Amino acid sequence: MPDLNEIFVPEADYPAEMKDRVMPYIGARRSDGYFAGYDGNPIHYVRYASEAPKATVIISHGFTESAEKWHETAYYLLNFGYDVYIIEHRGHALSYRSVADKTLTHIDRFDEYVRDFALFVDLVRAERQTDLYLLAHSMGCAIGLLYLESRPEAFKKVFLSSPMIMPSTGGIPAWCGRFITRAAIIFGKGKKRAFVSGVYPGDEKFEDSAKTSRARFDEYNAIKRSNPDYQNYSCTYGWVNNSLRVCKKILKKGEPEKIAAKVFIAIAGLDATVERKPQLALARRLRACEHKIYEGAKHEIYGSADPVAKEYFADLLSFFEG
Repeated sequence: MPDLNEIFVPEADYPAEMKDRVMPYIGARRSDGYFAGYDGNPIHYVRYASEAPKATVIISHGFTESAEKWHETAYYLLNFGYDVYIIEHRGHALSYRSVADKTLTHIDRFDEYVRDFALFVDLVRAERQTDLYLLAHSMGCAIGLLYLESRPEAFKKVFLSSPMIMPSTGGIPAWCGRFITRAAIIFGKGKKRAFVSGVYPGDEKFEDSAKTSRARFDEYNAIKRSNPDYQNYSCTYGWVNNSLRVCKKILKKGEPEKIAAKVFIAIAGLDATVERKPQLALARRLRACEHKIYEGAKHEIYGSADPVAKEYFADLLSFFEG
């Protein structure tokens, strides 16, 4: 088994290390594909093939993300002997979009994500005869959890990174947010940019980001700037309304208790994107769950400065290896 310390990508040499070491390694093992979503529309995914896979990790990304944000993570997983599959959820990156503005992220019903994800898991299971592990972040956790509550034994292990059980509402009561966004939908503005959401600036500011590593922020910011397909930034009223209603679905009586997998919940100590209490409530109700708070980390813990990032990736790999 490799030593994370030997393959870790340090901030000091991050651009060069990503260009010269990480991207050639994962690029040689990458293939892209599409599958038909629940309604027949194309959903894009990326596959990274390990030489002798011990298990397969499915990555369910967060709001406004893409497969391109997970290069460093895929590099570590491949080195440790895991196949990696990354779905790009509808409305994101190269997958089907129901709105023309590529900076907007929209969904009519959150279940659309879940139904697509179910088909994706079936695709991966048909291609890989190994145990399935789930690595999910934020919105991707909500999708994965809702899927697992209907298919409790689909994954052997589940790593939830800053799970979006309830988005942060900035002091606005959740019921008020649901009321406002529902009213917008009724008046035909469901696919319009929500009032709480800004316009893509073209060059995002590190200080406003959910990362604490400038090097890790710069890497994906450059990818976004160079390609409109990766410039998801804002949410619609429809997306906000659906996301605010997810909490009740996930924490519905008897639902989390169904999940058979071993679960690890990584909680960001400085998270201003999702609420902490629902994450802890979920941890208490799952059959086999441990959780850890990463002090000093913002929402994207994997984008933290080196000390926290190394701790996070070590915990991820140790959990999957254990």
